[in-house]
Amino acid sequence: MERSPISTSPRRRAKTRSFVLAALVAAFGLGEAAATVVLPRFPSEADYLACPGGQAWRDGTRARIDRADLLRRSLSPPRDPALREAVLRLSAQALQRPYLDGSNPGVEAAAAAADAAAAAADAAAAAADAAADSMADGKGAQPGRAPPSPPAEVQAAVRRLGDILRRQPMPGIAEIGEDGVQALWGAIERDRGDAARQERLAEAFLDTQRRSPGIDPFTLRNAMERVDELRLADGRRQRYGTQFDYPERKVVQRPVESERAMDAYRAEFGMMPAALETCLRQRLENPYGFLPGFP
Repeated sequence: MERSPISTSPRRRAKTRSFVLAALVAAFGLGEAAATVVLPRFPSEADYLACPGGQAWRDGTRARIDRADLLRRSLSPPRDPALREAVLRLSAQALQRPYLDGSNPGVEAAAAAADAAAAAADAAAAAADAAADSMADGKGAQPGRAPPSPPAEVQAAVRRLGDILRRQPMPGIAEIGEDGVQALWGAIERDRGDAARQERLAEAFLDTQRRSPGIDPFTLRNAMERVDELRLADGRRQRYGTQFDYPERKVVQRPVESERAMDAYRAEFGMMPAALETCLRQRLENPYGFLPGFP
């Protein structure tokens, strides 16, 4: 099956790049810089044994992987191949153009494109007024410069992708396949606009995974992290317990809305229990980065 050009999230690509770089430095000893690169340490059997529920989680790794693979195979091919192809095409159009500068307008409504056009029109009108005033003052016309407007086909892709993202429910892996869902998450993850919209779409994405499970656990983790980051930035407690801090060189989980609900959410998505993750992070002294072997 063809893979989307954005089917792998930026966070996962960044993790992979950091691991590869660290491995190269460790293997070939690139000068003094090698001393500053520390490869992430995987939890050992002793780490799992020392943490609550650790041994049971470790022993169940193969069974979780096999269940996930079986589920993904049962969902192939997707029920709506036309929608899948549309999602992949629109995502590539909306997210890969240079003028986007790495940001994501994929979740912008049609109003975003209209706003850009209106801004360009306002700038052009202001430039015309300024030129007229300059001519009246005898200073000569001063050229005005309107802000660039996205190409028409990109504006159309943005509108259509936004319509798909706002569907209730959002299309899941059963409808558009794993790469289609990855493309939708890529659009949501790259959005750096309105925080409330980001959180709403990330939660809608997670709701879809409850209804139509099968997406890889790293993407689920990314979506949960995004929700928690946005909630904490807004002064609220996190929901999924993915964010940690390191006061006085001790790993602590940042405030959680409800520990009981958090544990239920994580179990529903097949995530590592929060108490186990906290314990492993404390033993590895790894509060922020990727936890090897997770989930």
